[in-house]
Amino acid sequence: MSLLRIVGVHGIRQGAGATTEELSHDWRAALVSTPTVPGAGAPVWSGPDGIVVTVPSYRDVFPKTVSRFVRLGPEESDGGPMDEEEEAFVLDALAAYAPEAVATEASLDTSFEGTLGEDRLTPRVARRKRAIDQVAGKGVSDRLLWFVREAHAYLRKPETASAVRATVRKALLETEATVVLAHSLGSVVFYDMLSRGEIPVKADGRPVVTTLVTLGSPLRWLAVRKGVHTPGEPLGVAAGVRWTNLYSPLDVVPRGKGLADLADGVTDVVAHNGALNPHNVERYLGKPIIAECLRQARTA
Repeated sequence: MSLLRIVGVHGIRQGAGATTEELSHDWRAALVSTPTVPGAGAPVWSGPDGIVVTVPSYRDVFPKTVSRFVRLGPEESDGGPMDEEEEAFVLDALAAYAPEAVATEASLDTSFEGTLGEDRLTPRVARRKRAIDQVAGKGVSDRLLWFVREAHAYLRKPETASAVRATVRKALLETEATVVLAHSLGSVVFYDMLSRGEIPVKADGRPVVTTLVTLGSPLRWLAVRKGVHTPGEPLGVAAGVRWTNLYSPLDVVPRGKGLADLADGVTDVVAHNGALNPHNVERYLGKPIIAECLRQARTA
C-alpha cells in the first residue's frame, strides 16, 4: 500500500509551544480511533494504515510567552498595547463578526473606559468587546479576541506572514503531500498560499495537493478575507483540488457557519463538537468525514 502523505496547517495558538514532531503526533493520533504502533525507525506519527502526517510548527515565528497572548511576531515586545492600526483592524473584525454589536455600543456605560485595562485594550475595543458579549453570549469576546489579534499579526505583518508560508511550503515540498488539513487561521494561511501560487505543482502545472479539508475556518469574515482575497469575488481553489469544509455550530471562529454560500466548489459538513471547546482541532479530526476524505484521496 502506498503512503498517503498529509500536511497539517495549524492555527497559531495551538502551535505556539509545540514542535513539529509533537503536533504531527497529536494530529495523527486524532485521525484514528485507536493508537497505532509505528514500525522500527518509522516516524511517531505514521502507522500501519499507510498514513503519514506532518504538521510544521511556526513556533519560531509566533513563540509562546508567559502573557495571555502569544507574541505577535519574533521582534515585538510581549503583550504590548494596541497601536492605532491594530485597533482599527480589531474593531473592523469584531464588527464583521457581529454587526449588531456596533449598534449596542451606544447604550453601554462608558464611565470606566478612560484607561487601558489589564488586557491592554483600548477603550473603543473594550467597549466593542462588551457589546459582542451582549449580543453573542457571555465570554464569546474573550475567545474571539485572541484569534483576531493573531489574524492581525498574519494579515498585516508581511515578514511574519512570509515566514509562516515558507514553513508550510517547505513541508509540502519535502513530503510531496497530496492532502492538506488546515485548522483555524491555518486555513487562511493555506488559502493565501493558493492565491499567491506558492504551493508545489506538477510538471503539467496542476497542484500536487488534490484534497483540501478546512476545519473551523474564519474565511467567511470579511475583515479576514480582505487580507488574502479580492473583496466581492467568490472564494475558490485551483481546478483539481477537492475542498471540504467542516464547521461546528457552536464554534465561534467560523461563526457557526460554513463557506458554501461564499465559495465555489466547497462542500460544507457540520461537525458537532459539543459545547466545551468546539474549536478544538482533535474534535474536528476525529469526525468520520475526515476518514472518508482520506479514503477518496487515496483512490483518486
